[in-house]
Amino acid sequence: MNCRKAEKQLLRSFDGRLDRPAADLLEEHLRACPACRRAASEYRSMLALLRDGRDAQPLPRFWERLEPRLREESEIAPFLFWERWSLRSIPVFLTLVVLIGGFLFLAPRTSELSPSAALLFENRDPLQETHALLEADKPGAETMKLMFASLDDKTPLRRPTP
Repeated sequence: MNCRKAEKQLLRSFDGRLDRPAADLLEEHLRACPACRRAASEYRSMLALLRDGRDAQPLPRFWERLEPRLREESEIAPFLFWERWSLRSIPVFLTLVVLIGGFLFLAPRTSELSPSAALLFENRDPLQETHALLEADKPGAETMKLMFASLDDKTPLRRPTP
C-alpha cells in the first residue's frame, strides 16, 4: 500500500467506514511507515480537539480583516464568469480557425485561365494554327507570309502601309 492510499484509508478508519481486511493492511502500513504514523497521530489530535466541543474563537480583528476581502471578491466575481467563459472559448475558436483554414487550403480552386496559360497547361503550340495557315498552298498564303514578315521588322523607318 502506498502512502496516498494509506491516508485515504486512514480518514475512512476514523469515520468507521473501513472494512476489516483494509484495516489490517492499513495497520501493517502504519507499522512500516513513520510519515503515515505521524499523520495518523495528527489526525487523531485534530479529531480529539473537535470532539471536545469547545468553540474555537477567531483571532482579534479577524472579522475586520475578512470583510474587506469578501467585498473585494464579490466585486471581482462577475469578471470571473467572463474569464472562465473566455478561457473555454479559446480552444473552440482555435479549432474553428484550423478547420476553416484547412478547408480553404484543401478546397479545389476554380480560377479562369487566360488563353495563353491554358495553352501552356495543355502543352500545345500557340503558333500551330499560324504554321498551318502559312504552310497551306492557297493563293493568299504568299500575301500572309509577307504580312507576318513585315510585322517582325520593327524599324522606325518603315511604316506599315494600309
